[in-house]
Amino acid sequence: MTTLILFGGGGRMGRAVREAAGPGFSIVSVIDPGAGPGMDAPVEDADVIIDFSRPEAFLSLDALLAGSRAALVSGTTGLGGRERMLLERWSRDRAVFHSPNMSYGVYLLSRLVFEAARISGDRYDFELVEYHHRGKQDSPSGTALRLLEAWKAGTGRDLRLTSGRSGTSSQRDPDEAGVFSVRGGDVAGDHEVNLLGDGDRLVLAHRSSGRRTFALGALMAAEAIVGKPAGLYGMDDLAEWRGGCI
Repeated sequence: MTTLILFGGGGRMGRAVREAAGPGFSIVSVIDPGAGPGMDAPVEDADVIIDFSRPEAFLSLDALLAGSRAALVSGTTGLGGRERMLLERWSRDRAVFHSPNMSYGVYLLSRLVFEAARISGDRYDFELVEYHHRGKQDSPSGTALRLLEAWKAGTGRDLRLTSGRSGTSSQRDPDEAGVFSVRGGDVAGDHEVNLLGDGDRLVLAHRSSGRRTFALGALMAAEAIVGKPAGLYGMDDLAEWRGGCI
């Protein structure tokens, strides 16, 4: 039995994790930053803290972690330099897993994008459109930025991010990559990578039918990270722990 604390447990993803958690998990506390705990149990009772909150809640998360030796699984997006430094610091004395998207399909998409970039070189221009619900805080999404990083790593080029074009002097620069955000409705998260060449266009896309796919990924990471040595881990590590298959 893996015991969990949900930090940011009152949000959309926190509710999805609660609904997806099977009999192999026990949720001992649900914490909403700024609202106090919804359930109460000592933090030292937890094996893993699952975080789906906001970057501004990381100082509260830091205080929670200070009283616990639990591993951390974080899916919070929109992180800045301060939050990334905290992830690094936490990982010195516990196992910390962070991914802006916990979906196996998105992980597979990032691997496909990397391979497409590696094989094609500079043959295609990279343009990505991502869709999320009207309440999403960060733009572009963390997943979109991760997909761009996969493309840059595959090409070996440090492309400049463009997130908007308008006017008469907006001709595309060959050293840029476009990432555009659409917000509205209740879209859980769709990402469409367009590789545009001379004479053809490739489209690699992932469409989420709901938040359950992300919740299941977070629970899979929580189960796998128990007992792992201190360090900062991601989806590549999860795939390796599970024998190459998430």
